[in-house]
Amino acid sequence: MSIAIISDGGKHFACSHYGGLWPGPDGDRLTILLALLKQLPADSVNIHMFEDFLDFSPSVSVEEIIESSTDWQVDDEAGLYIHTSQNDYIVAITTSEDEPTWPSFDSIPYDDDMKSQLEDQWKIEVEGVSQGAYVSQAQHTIATPSRLGLKAQIDQDQLVWPPRQLNQAGERMQESTAKLSDIATILTWTRLSAAGAPSEFSGRAPILGGVSTVLVEFKEGPKGVFMLADDETKNPCIDGMVRFEVRRLYGQDGLMHYGLKAVLCES
Repeated sequence: MSIAIISDGGKHFACSHYGGLWPGPDGDRLTILLALLKQLPADSVNIHMFEDFLDFSPSVSVEEIIESSTDWQVDDEAGLYIHTSQNDYIVAITTSEDEPTWPSFDSIPYDDDMKSQLEDQWKIEVEGVSQGAYVSQAQHTIATPSRLGLKAQIDQDQLVWPPRQLNQAGERMQESTAKLSDIATILTWTRLSAAGAPSEFSGRAPILGGVSTVLVEFKEGPKGVFMLADDETKNPCIDGMVRFEVRRLYGQDGLMHYGLKAVLCES
């Protein structure tokens, strides 16, 4: 996610490039926070009251998402604090637990109608019952560190990703420990029409004009399929490079699920 950052001494503020009123089609306060943390030297941070101001409850804890997708650690005794504006989609990291004075950010133009439609659709999606392939809460919790952290398993001297419980011989596999690169190569890609999108995305796909997926290969060997970030305006190209950011994936049974999406490196 392209974010704007304002740093003032020990205070660091961030919002999406759309400005403080909209975090983007698949963004929110949490995705902006993660993008900000990746731009700063890793440290320990106090979540403070941040989770109380998310639009929807995440399927796994904010602490788990932060520690899985960044090099930061969550600590209630840390001297750095996470804050978020209650009115705007602006987040901050400061050395005080007191709410900071929020700065103003410039913004790029966006479609107000699309913004409103997507906000409504996210609410419908989260509050509804799963219409697609159901993934248990336990499975989400188990898979989060390896999926968000791009950590592969080692099996018979080969790296395996996404994580699996059993190998081809039916033997239980070890935990994911091998970190994959943050950049991968596009092998092929496809764009699903609004009518052909999976049910989890069928409400938002018509608003977005379809959703794109890419099959990528990491230099370490594993391959994986990722959705392209919803605000990616360019088409992928074979042999092009992508990086990965945590975005909203879909809502299900009252919870918001987050995952890595691909972002074209040249964008």
